[in-house]
Amino acid sequence: MFKFFRKRELSSEIINKREFIVVDTELTGLDEKTDTIISIGAILMREKSISMGEIFYRVLNPQCKPKEESVLIHELTPTELERCPDIKNILREFLSFINSRTIVGHFVDIDLRFLKRAIKKILHMDFNPEAIDTFIIFNWLMERGLINRKHKGAKTLAEIAEVFNIKVESLHDALYDAFITAQIFQREISLIQSINSGWFDFLKKIGKPHVSGYMFGHYDKTYQF
Repeated sequence: MFKFFRKRELSSEIINKREFIVVDTELTGLDEKTDTIISIGAILMREKSISMGEIFYRVLNPQCKPKEESVLIHELTPTELERCPDIKNILREFLSFINSRTIVGHFVDIDLRFLKRAIKKILHMDFNPEAIDTFIIFNWLMERGLINRKHKGAKTLAEIAEVFNIKVESLHDALYDAFITAQIFQREISLIQSINSGWFDFLKKIGKPHVSGYMFGHYDKTYQF
C-alpha cells in the first residue's frame, strides 16, 4: 500500500519553506480514561508539498486489551499488538520527528488528547503543539462559499476526501489516513491562498481546534477510531 513512500534527498530550495506534520492516531476506543493509542502515523508537509520520504509510522503495544470493535476496524489482534514495541520509546521518536512543528489533523483534538495524556503519563512531559484542524477549515471555507454548500453534511475523512476528488482505498491505517488528510489540507491551503496572502498565520488562526469549531458535527459520533 505504501510504495509511494520513498526517501528523498533534501535540496537547498526547501530549507525555508513553512512546515507541518500531518498526524493520525488509531485508538482502542474513544474513552480517554480506559482507551489508548495503538498506532501513530505522521507525514511532513512543506507548504503544499507532501514529503513522501519523511514519514513516521509505528504500531505499538497498548498495554490493554483492545475492544472487539477495534480489532475489526484496525485488523490488529491482541496477540499481534502484544508483540509490538512499548509506547515509551515510540513517543520519544514521535516527539523528535515533530520537532516543534505545527500539527495538522482531521478532528485533531482527539489525537491531541490521547497524545497529551500518554506523553504526560509516560514521559512526564507537557505536550502543547500548535495545531490545525482540517475539518474546521473545511467548514470555514464552506460557510464563506469557497466550497459548495451542498457538501454541508460531509464530516468523515472519506466524505471530505470525496468532496475534493481524492481517491480513498482503505482507511483505518494511521499512515494512510494521515496521507489522505495531507491531500485534503493541500486543497484547503490552495483555497485559503486565493483569498489571503498571509495564508500561513491565517490558517493557524481559523483552523485552531476548539469546541465551537466542532459544532458542525458531533465528533464523538463522527470520528472513527
